[in-house]
Amino acid sequence: MHNVTLPMAFNDYIIREITIDDSTSAYKMRKNIASCCDTILATSDEISLEGMKLWIDSWLRNDKRLFVVVEDNKNIVGQLWVWFSDSKAKLAHVAEIGLEVLSTYQRKGIGSKLFEIGVEWARQVGAIRIQVQTLERNEPMRRIIEKNGFEYEGTKHCYVNNNGNFENMVCYARLFCKNDD
Repeated sequence: MHNVTLPMAFNDYIIREITIDDSTSAYKMRKNIASCCDTILATSDEISLEGMKLWIDSWLRNDKRLFVVVEDNKNIVGQLWVWFSDSKAKLAHVAEIGLEVLSTYQRKGIGSKLFEIGVEWARQVGAIRIQVQTLERNEPMRRIIEKNGFEYEGTKHCYVNNNGNFENMVCYARLFCKNDD
């Protein structure tokens, strides 16, 4: 059980943890985003219903991972993932955040709300460092990240190959410790 209170109402939407029964709706949402937006790392061809089911199942079995969805009339329109990426004791304090929102639902505060939930959950389960990365040109996501107190840490040059166009990835982090020099 996670410490963030879910489900919650947000404007006209419901924000809640994903269930395995959401596989088809989550799959359709990701396929939609991947087919019309090149700022996510997966291509449409790399997203499958079976893969989505396996992904959801593995995340639901791990206490150090959170997978949240946003519903509008029982349709998933946004997703948030928070994970502690390493089981090594020296890195167990590092969490990462990722999110996606359908283009027709952007600029409604959904991404910002999901990001806030992700930060709060990660802090509650022990994150000292929360990190996130996005394409350098993804200004809406960068605004959300910066609005939440994350600091720019650097650029991974030529990191993403978008159909032969090599793009930079920018890295941000927020620290929750006293010795954060």
